[in-house]
Amino acid sequence: MLFSKALAFLKKERELILYGIFGVGSTVINIAVFHLCGHLGVALVPSNIIAWFFAFAFAFITNKAIVFQSKGWRNRAALREFASFLAVRLFTLALDTVLMVVLVEWLLVDRLLSKIVVNLVVILVNYVVSKFFIFK
Repeated sequence: MLFSKALAFLKKERELILYGIFGVGSTVINIAVFHLCGHLGVALVPSNIIAWFFAFAFAFITNKAIVFQSKGWRNRAALREFASFLAVRLFTLALDTVLMVVLVEWLLVDRLLSKIVVNLVVILVNYVVSKFFIFK
């Protein structure tokens, strides 16, 4: 009984669960690369952009292929998805960067702590836009 309820829940919430799993993966990549860049002496904004690039690539591939199961990589729909995904992620990169500058440089919050907090905001925005506008 409990197993069948759990299975029904997993089937019903498959997309959200997978988005969470791969979102964690993307977030870990983002934070790890950001932290590595900081450790190597890369400034705040370039670190953020480099980390974004790696997280973006991982997120697009996993969101398209696994989370939202959008088919086809060589058609107009795929190009539209990529362009939309890129536009939204560039917007959230700008949001991420502004929030990081405010937290780290103006409010003097720790870089790594700021990155974690800002990523929570970015994850929420990215999910809503991906679900309802990009991979619909």
